[in-house]
Amino acid sequence: MSIGLTLSGGGAKGAAHIGVLKALEEENINISAISGTSSGSIVAALYACGYKATDIYYIFKKYCKYITDYDHMIPFKVITTLFTGKVKLKSLAKGNNIECIMNTFARKKNVIDISECKLPLAIPAVDIVDGEIVYYLSRKINKRNIEDATSFDDKPSYIYGGRLSSIVRASTAFPGVFEPKRINSHLLIDGGTRVNSPVRILKDICENNEKIMVVYFEKSNNNIIPTNIIETTVKAVDIMGHEVNFEEINHADFKIDVESKNVGLLDVSKINYMTRLGYNKAKEYIKNNRNLV
Repeated sequence: MSIGLTLSGGGAKGAAHIGVLKALEEENINISAISGTSSGSIVAALYACGYKATDIYYIFKKYCKYITDYDHMIPFKVITTLFTGKVKLKSLAKGNNIECIMNTFARKKNVIDISECKLPLAIPAVDIVDGEIVYYLSRKINKRNIEDATSFDDKPSYIYGGRLSSIVRASTAFPGVFEPKRINSHLLIDGGTRVNSPVRILKDICENNEKIMVVYFEKSNNNIIPTNIIETTVKAVDIMGHEVNFEEINHADFKIDVESKNVGLLDVSKINYMTRLGYNKAKEYIKNNRNLV
């Protein structure tokens, strides 16, 4: 069976997508097209380049600790703010390391532009200036769902092509953690601020009306009290995006909720845990939905 696969954003929890991919590979469930937001866009992009689940796992294990290239000027900028009253601090990290790592591994598969991916791929980001959703696509689409989409997404942009590593960098630019990414006329932040589970756009790039599976983290950490600025920001974005994401998820045919606990946005120590959790959740889901195989 062939399906379209949507991988939601979730920071370090996104490692669960690797486990899901591994389970799908073992069950001979073919992925004909893929979409992803934020950390989901990293996994989706690597898979669309031609990497398998095991390859992506080793990439995560080796390079995840380098993703947060913290701005070493933060103390100076804080002091400057105290004396001048002008906030100079844009984010905790630049975000360039994500782009560099993605560029390295995409090139190994002879992929520079998103249009060169082996699988149809869709990645959303959000323009911080006007709030517009920008979908980057590996192939041109017939916007079958454009009427439905515009009523909810305020007329998103659909861009065919673009440097894959820059697109992933933009989609992972979580507010306050990574700086926005400039791509042409757009100043972009994490796609999860408006469309954390890009299901409907995946329906548009699937040529054969494949059923769509979404992997998401909707129920995670609902009752955790934030203890720092990052946790507070993550919680606020989750709350604001809840209804939007619920609408997207409802367009999927198969829904895997990887309910994790106590896994922070940048908690790279939980890569193994989340990979196993995703694998076990997918195996259980497939067992209970034999029409998938």
